[in-house]
Amino acid sequence: MGAFAADLRRCADIDQTRQGLVLLFADNYGLHALLAYRLGRWLLRAAGRYHLWPLLPFGWALYFLVSRVARTLFDIRLDLSADIGPGLYIGHFGAIRVARCRIGANCSIGRLTNIVAGAAGPGPLIGDRVWIGAHAQIVGAYRIGPGSTIAAGAVVRRDIPDGALCLGNPARVVIPNYDNRGILRLPHEAQVPPPW
Repeated sequence: MGAFAADLRRCADIDQTRQGLVLLFADNYGLHALLAYRLGRWLLRAAGRYHLWPLLPFGWALYFLVSRVARTLFDIRLDLSADIGPGLYIGHFGAIRVARCRIGANCSIGRLTNIVAGAAGPGPLIGDRVWIGAHAQIVGAYRIGPGSTIAAGAVVRRDIPDGALCLGNPARVVIPNYDNRGILRLPHEAQVPPPW
């Protein structure tokens, strides 16, 4: 559950909530979905550890309850087939779909975003520190390089190089060496210099 602790720290830093965990959960809908996702992934790993089997029925019941709340009330669907790195920030709710993909550490996702595999084959491979704007669509086996920025409304139909700002339908690189550290709003210790 270290990844969820990183999610909590990231949300607390961005939302600047210093009044406690309860208020942070009340204000950040993405944390509900991340809690369910992290619990579900832990339960999948725990299935191979015999000493944890007594916890599995209670754990899966809790997972289904929390994930159902996130799906029904906030329309955030983080499928267990996705591999999501620590420090994910989901600042909005509504029509967020993440499945059969890999998302690196310290990424941000906007609302009405679709990050899934195509009809067949592997899904997107998204590097660390990628900012994905609202209404963005990444459907298929595309590689999004670390430090890249996918603008709001962009539809990715090809690989995106490291540190690039892309926008449009289909998405195209408009600034090749774009520094997205300001919009990611990472804590100082998580920031790395741009790759150029």
